[in-house]
Amino acid sequence: MNLNLLRRLRIWAFGLPPQPEKIEECYWCVVGNIIDEHPEGAERKIAHGTRRFSPGTKVYCMAPQWGDGYERVICIGRGRKSKRMITVIQSVSNITNWRAKDVYHPEALRRLKDGLKGFRRQWKSKEEVEAWVEHLRKREAKEGDSTY
Repeated sequence: MNLNLLRRLRIWAFGLPPQPEKIEECYWCVVGNIIDEHPEGAERKIAHGTRRFSPGTKVYCMAPQWGDGYERVICIGRGRKSKRMITVIQSVSNITNWRAKDVYHPEALRRLKDGLKGFRRQWKSKEEVEAWVEHLRKREAKEGDSTY
């Protein structure tokens, strides 16, 4: 049976998009997890996760794109509502558990390479990623619980 026809049938029957192409390469990236509880809004009400991500969601972070000292970052992760991969700009204060990791997930790789609306700066090496991870861990330790 024609492969294209099978894809169209699957989309029609189950509403599933076609499977992404397999990418046979790895890419070093800064990875973190969305924090569980943090104060939000003028009333400082405790929120779980963020508007776009559930608590504990693994996010792949792109290299610094603009000169804000990495206060806000382009993140790629599974969305809270759709459960599909999304690309958003997220505050670094809402991310914890920083680490340097190889990215093998095909959709995450594609989104890291595509960037977000013209912002496409890539990580240059494993050493650059590890240096940023160290910086982010120090910044997180210095801030501590001062966000409450």
